[in-house]
Amino acid sequence: MKIVSNIMHPTPTAANSGLEAAMKSTEYWNSKCSIPQTLYRVIAGMPLGTMANSMRADDWASLSDAVVPMYTDEQNIRHQEEIGKYLSSAPESSIAEVVHMAGQRPSAPTDIISQTGARAMDALGAAAWMTDMANYVNHVTGHPNVVIQVGYGVPNSTVKPGSIAIVTYQDSTAEHDEATAKLRSDDGYLRRMASANDYFDMSSFFNILMRKLI
Repeated sequence: MKIVSNIMHPTPTAANSGLEAAMKSTEYWNSKCSIPQTLYRVIAGMPLGTMANSMRADDWASLSDAVVPMYTDEQNIRHQEEIGKYLSSAPESSIAEVVHMAGQRPSAPTDIISQTGARAMDALGAAAWMTDMANYVNHVTGHPNVVIQVGYGVPNSTVKPGSIAIVTYQDSTAEHDEATAKLRSDDGYLRRMASANDYFDMSSFFNILMRKLI
């Protein structure tokens, strides 16, 4: 499975106008496209006001078949132009591959999504480390997660090409708080974190918390 994401950074003066434009755009997209978008607003881990949308696709063929017609949809183009008025730069687009699942992945994104990862220095070692960590986090917290590998992206983005990350699904910020408290005091988790430097460029580390809006 592929996860397509677009990170959008509003200008400092955009206030909620950019968010309103993004919500209208997502609603229109979902009324026309067979692959729906989910719209998020970042709670922590990126600049204030950052938004992101994402889509799930089984493969390139189904993604192309669904998305390409939207490129020439006049109303969709108008929505993209409206969003662009409030952004500081073009959206940062990335495509990641789901390479592992720990627990039962929800059929649709949950209200709270956390994404934690970094760019791998040792691809095989990093993948093994992240898979083990994903399974362990699922065991400790009970929350499902997936491991993703970012194959396409923007070099200066927060989530860089070559990054590997755990995406955890939670229903509320209270669940996130409870899970974080468990992990911070868990010896097995702390021992695993202590070895992360062996596999990842920690200068590229990111830890992002997002709330689903649509």
